[in-house]
Amino acid sequence: MNNIEDTLFKEGLKEGNLLKLKKVSKVDVHNHCGLGMRFSTFNKWAGGNVSEPPKKIDGIIGIDNYIFYETLKFISKQEDIAFLIEETVKEAIEDGVKVLESSIDCHNLKYFTSNNNFFNTILNIRDKYNKSIDLRLEVGMSKSIPNEDLNEMLIPCIDSGVFKAIDLYGDETRDDFERFKEYYKYAKNKGLKLKAHAGEFQGAENVKKAIEILEVDEIQHGIGVASSEYVMDLIKERNIRLNICPSSNYILGAVKNMINHPARKLFDKGLTITINTDDLLLFNSGVSEEYLYLYNLGLFNEDELNEIRKLSLA
Repeated sequence: MNNIEDTLFKEGLKEGNLLKLKKVSKVDVHNHCGLGMRFSTFNKWAGGNVSEPPKKIDGIIGIDNYIFYETLKFISKQEDIAFLIEETVKEAIEDGVKVLESSIDCHNLKYFTSNNNFFNTILNIRDKYNKSIDLRLEVGMSKSIPNEDLNEMLIPCIDSGVFKAIDLYGDETRDDFERFKEYYKYAKNKGLKLKAHAGEFQGAENVKKAIEILEVDEIQHGIGVASSEYVMDLIKERNIRLNICPSSNYILGAVKNMINHPARKLFDKGLTITINTDDLLLFNSGVSEEYLYLYNLGLFNEDELNEIRKLSLA
């Protein structure tokens, strides 16, 4: 089967054939459940009243503005959250994703009548699709989360046994990894994988702090490390995976010219990278499309992209 998939994947890239690419096993390990479906899917569900995301978005501020002023106004109850999670899973399955690591913000607890209702909803969706996809959900939190919510919402999610990882995201200029250090230690002791967003808009120092303070296993984005041989060596030494999202990087302005995307340098350095969607609703590009995007740019050849794909599945 692996040889068949190798051939199909390479053919799909050379032919520009998304149907072939979607038949091949892949992962999406940098994905946000609330934005994990196509805009067309979300808009139809919301009655056709949603404004399309801009073609270029002003970084994290632009994302927050779109979420708070456009998508969140349609989300008010637990059935809405269940819809978003399930549609994210269905989109991934359609794209041939076999392992989906998708974050659900701990604040989603507030939409449910009880914590157990929240957790059972998630487990029911996971079990419904477990023959088609390995769904490994992550509990996420923004850097702007109040301290009281860390205890009232994050800790119950960690304790639930439902989530396989923890993720931190938000404004990279907020230099406050220390505030989350003890929560990351707690999550690690509970067996969760540790992730954090770093080095998308900030440089290598931002990633270095995430590694040293939070002791992360994986970095979401991390492209800023390309400027530092020392930090790239640190990542390689600790075997930390970088989960990269090319379309997201370009549309948000983290990368000005895709021909010079740092993924090439990171790959040549021998770092482990994966290719992912980030927010499908905003960037309208599934994992298959991301691979094809990189191939058409000439950033990687078909053998290199197939190597990235297979190592992601390992």
